[in-house]
Amino acid sequence: MLCSTLLAGILVQTISVLATYSPTCANNVVTYWGQNSWGGAHLNDSDHWEKPLASYCEDSTFDIINISFLTNFNLTGLPVLNHAFHCETTYNFTNTLHCPDIGADIKTCQKNGKKIVLSLGGGNIYTYGLGSAADGQAFADTVWNMFLGGTHEYRPYDNAILDGVDLDIESGEHIGYVAFINQLRSHFKSASKEYIISTAPQCVYPDANLGTTISNAYIDNNYVQFYNNPCNLANIDNKWNFQYDSWDQLTKSNSNPNSRMYVGLPAGQGAAGNGYLDLGTVQKNLVQLYATYPSTFGGIMLWDASWYTNNKEYVEGLTSWVKSNMKCGNIPAPTSTPPAPEPTQSIQVRL
Repeated sequence: MLCSTLLAGILVQTISVLATYSPTCANNVVTYWGQNSWGGAHLNDSDHWEKPLASYCEDSTFDIINISFLTNFNLTGLPVLNHAFHCETTYNFTNTLHCPDIGADIKTCQKNGKKIVLSLGGGNIYTYGLGSAADGQAFADTVWNMFLGGTHEYRPYDNAILDGVDLDIESGEHIGYVAFINQLRSHFKSASKEYIISTAPQCVYPDANLGTTISNAYIDNNYVQFYNNPCNLANIDNKWNFQYDSWDQLTKSNSNPNSRMYVGLPAGQGAAGNGYLDLGTVQKNLVQLYATYPSTFGGIMLWDASWYTNNKEYVEGLTSWVKSNMKCGNIPAPTSTPPAPEPTQSIQVRL
């Protein structure tokens, strides 16, 4: 009896530690995994490169992890993935990755209550775009069959079923993404699980590549990138540069009444060209945003997971503070910011 009680207590404690995503709460934390941005600037320090996916699912830090990126897609061949050094094996006679280890990690993360989502796009030299509604519908069928609840000869993560799709669209034709989302949602209707569809627009309003999609498709979450632009969080009091109110109104007007907006931030000083702020300043600014826009505030997004290990004190300080201070429902934000450690590295701007 004592052993059973002890085990039950441990189980409850473990479940509480591995907090899960709640779509109507304001304390969710999202990150992107698969690009190893820290490692890109530290090529000779592989010991500190991005860890396997499951490593980021062992505690309550992240609720959603977006696997990045599905980088090349069109209707003339199979889509192409880029996961940095994590997976480099392809199916025979294709350019499509086969990543059974990542597939196993996806299942591990999901067992720990995490949502693992496939992110499409990226901001480098990738080739992607959906130039028509027909293209969008056809590609949605491909994504459903290769990554979600369908079946396909080439499933990069084997029988692991991802929890949705994220659009980090920064180039290419974008007419077909509304039809893409609509077609995916038609598949979701017969599914036994709930899926997430999110976007990651630049903070410049309106976003040139995703604005039309956000206005016309049923979106769950918008991870607005408040970095790499003049509209970064450092300019929160500059109404000409920081257009949070416009993003709030766009989120409220979405056909999904529970659509949420997240404050996208760099997780380290080298993770973005600008937008990295000391912990106390970030907390103060988040309090201001949460107090002003509680009905659409969903949490924060951090780019990217590779900085968790290499800027851990900062990331853990920020994420634990968000989970403690941003609650569920329209609860007023805290009126003061508790003391917090400074970032472990000095603030720089990478041009």
